Amino acid sequence: MARVKNVKTAGAERGLSRFEGFSDAVFAIILTLLFVEIKVPGSPQGPQGYTDLARAMAEQWREHLALLVCYGVIGAYWLQHRYSGRIYARSDHWFGAINLLFLFAVGLVPYPIRAWCFHLGTRFEDTASVTLVAGLALIACTWMAKWFYAKPGRRVMDERLAPDFLRQMTRRYGVATLIQIAAVAAAVLAPRVGVAIALACVAFFLLPQPKPRYKPGEEPSTEEASST
Repeated sequence: MARVKNVKTAGAERGLSRFEGFSDAVFAIILTLLFVEIKVPGSPQGPQGYTDLARAMAEQWREHLALLVCYGVIGAYWLQHRYSGRIYARSDHWFGAINLLFLFAVGLVPYPIRAWCFHLGTRFEDTASVTLVAGLALIACTWMAKWFYAKPGRRVMDERLAPDFLRQMTRRYGVATLIQIAAVAAAVLAPRVGVAIALACVAFFLLPQPKPRYKPGEEPSTEEASST
């Protein structure tokens, strides 16, 4: 009987490992492509005809701003993805499908970010701002969809986690998602205010999150905790 249980556990661990590995690979590809977008002055696709290289590079400030914002946003969600590896214990078909939507939203977000950076200070800034904030809201909504799918009945979550910890994280993620949605409306009325709210909300998740808490007597072993 114990052998059957171990086989089931091993299968669940392999499934979650492949799930996390695929997601990490997508994040890595997206982050790598951000650097490819910047065309160095003098390169075949970069600025030409300049007389001052330093000035030519400085004039690419929009490219540099887009890189920083994209890296910060995607990095924040990668940190949350890595953190959630300590919360989810298994995966299933629908959880994987929702995760694909989440990864789609993450892969899409460089487009609205670059649109905003390249139209900052122009007459198109208002439209670009709403597009950016909507893109950030989409990521937040898909992340929340993963959380809500995983939580009822502990579908794919670690059943040892304390209920008060899960309530705390539900409030934290839920409030952040509502703020991102509200930021879309704010961006329509005051574009830069909406962008500031949305980016500040994302930046919050660059900070360390609460350490997972477990039911009494069900804490993971030191070896298990160090591997997550």
